[in-house]
Amino acid sequence: MQLFICPHFECKNKQVIIRENKELVNQLKKVLRAKEWYQFFVQDENPQKRYKLALQSLTNQEIKADILEEIDAPREEVSTWMLIALPNKMDKLELIIQKLTEIGVSDIYLFQAERSLLKTVNENKQQRLKKIIYEAVEQSRAWTIPQLHFVSDLKSIDEKWQIIIFDITDWKTAPTQLGETCLWVIWPEGGLTPKDYEKLPNKAVVISLGKTVLRMETAAIVGWWYLKNRL
Repeated sequence: MQLFICPHFECKNKQVIIRENKELVNQLKKVLRAKEWYQFFVQDENPQKRYKLALQSLTNQEIKADILEEIDAPREEVSTWMLIALPNKMDKLELIIQKLTEIGVSDIYLFQAERSLLKTVNENKQQRLKKIIYEAVEQSRAWTIPQLHFVSDLKSIDEKWQIIIFDITDWKTAPTQLGETCLWVIWPEGGLTPKDYEKLPNKAVVISLGKTVLRMETAAIVGWWYLKNRL
């Protein structure tokens, strides 16, 4: 059953009413070919509830659907933050953002490392990344919509974080205890340079993900799996 993230809708008399949402109308009409009683989920951008709906009427201006079930958001899980160096291609960044969203990262910070070939992410590309996040949340039926942050100065990172770097160094033993506010860093192709390390706000702990060199997109997914199993 399809989930849609909808910024604005009204709940009234056991119905959800959605107005002026051309993209959702197009999805229901032309992609899903939804008819009366077609069932789907909807939630807002900061969901406390998810609504299971049955379509009643659909026009270009308005969607009306009966509420079949209200599902409370689960208890807040441990927040996870990842700092990702800009890679060599935009499509690789899109893949990383998509997969981190599907597996539940809370916030994604992007920065330009010394070896980053992709130097900037303009406004249009930022909107593209946000769209990918929404689509990944809908596809995976996730509750968390990761927030994107663009970091120009690594020194501005809050000192409360313990910096944990997955880097292509000799095998290092992970600390036996990790704090609740860890910022996990994924390096660019070629790894972080000494200059990158100097820019970090505090002493970093370096952890290897194995003895083979992983692509960035692989390291991001495997790194999160490592993180999930440590918390």
